[in-house]
Amino acid sequence: MFSTLHTNDAPSAFTRLTDMGIEPFLIASSVEAVMAQRLIRTICPHCKTEQKVDRDYLRKIGFPEADIETAKVWHGLGCEQCRQFGYQGRKGIYELLLVTEALRPLIMNRAPATTIAHRAMEAGMRTLRIDGWNKVKAGETTIEEVLRVTQIEEHIDTLTEGEKTQSITR
Repeated sequence: MFSTLHTNDAPSAFTRLTDMGIEPFLIASSVEAVMAQRLIRTICPHCKTEQKVDRDYLRKIGFPEADIETAKVWHGLGCEQCRQFGYQGRKGIYELLLVTEALRPLIMNRAPATTIAHRAMEAGMRTLRIDGWNKVKAGETTIEEVLRVTQIEEHIDTLTEGEKTQSITR
């Protein structure tokens, strides 16, 4: 069955379902996956221009450390085609959390979303923000757009740099 649920990210879906009165053992045994999605605006191809960004700023906002020195960042200057906005069209960013046997006990024991997120990221889940950063690196959207539509990911801070790199490259 497919359904929509309003949460900030995929790991928060379990808390939300529990808050709605569904027993954790039912959630753990019946949910196979949760996908979070956001729409981001894409850079106008007619006025797309490379943007110089301070490397310290990229570190501060959590841009992937391995890409800070080499990544090209783009933005739209604004033109007639995009009505001076610098954006034209939209694209999705996604976060897919697969419910594994390692996650089921956490769900049944009402673990916080950050704990579930950490375990899911160890298993390869890419967060909304990481998917957004990948689209920034591909020249499809801007840093500002990713920051606008994603939440601060406190659970990322608990990962080592190696774990962050693994999550980004999967």
